[in-house]
Amino acid sequence: MGMFRDFLVALDPFVVWAFRVSDEPWAGFLIGSLILNLACVMLGDVTSILARRLNRKVYGAYHDEMVKHHNLSVKALRNSDKDAYKAVNKQAHEAFGKYFFSQAGAFALSIWPLPFALAWMEMRFGGIPMDLPFSIPGVGQSVFYPFFFIPIYIFTRIAYGKLMRLSPAYRRVLEWTRHGKGEEMLPFVDLLKPSPDQDADAAGVKGKDGPEGKEKP
Repeated sequence: MGMFRDFLVALDPFVVWAFRVSDEPWAGFLIGSLILNLACVMLGDVTSILARRLNRKVYGAYHDEMVKHHNLSVKALRNSDKDAYKAVNKQAHEAFGKYFFSQAGAFALSIWPLPFALAWMEMRFGGIPMDLPFSIPGVGQSVFYPFFFIPIYIFTRIAYGKLMRLSPAYRRVLEWTRHGKGEEMLPFVDLLKPSPDQDADAAGVKGKDGPEGKEKP
């Protein structure tokens, strides 16, 4: 614990300046929180992008396996093949689990700086009440730093994602991390469509019968 605190103390000069941009306490706290959260989001994004690039073959294999078995299960249902559906659906669930947890791991890498930022905030602002200009029902007239810091992080992350995707350069970076063959999952609405066998039967009936459904002479 002592080593971790020493690390936070060493980090202090590189972080605290952001909270001293303004002499006004509230403005300084909010601006500093925004800058610190932006640094967390950017550092986490870089880490996540590198991880996705390095593991794209593994992620791609999981993704393609999930899509393949999902599509086979939809086709089995469409053909009313219950035995095939049960077998393939089990494999689809297993493939989905692999892909889901791989992506959860990639997401976790994108938020790893946040606990360090919260630890630094606790060292600097922990236990210090912040008086609000008005009372909030259920909260009162004073709060602690997480009341502002965590919502600012969420807002920063959402805004960063939307703004960065407007940049062609960033979109190329995301394309660089893309995995899988690009095959799309069949929607379950396809179950409402007739199966190929039914299509063939319908075509045979149309060729055999006249416009009123009677057999041609």
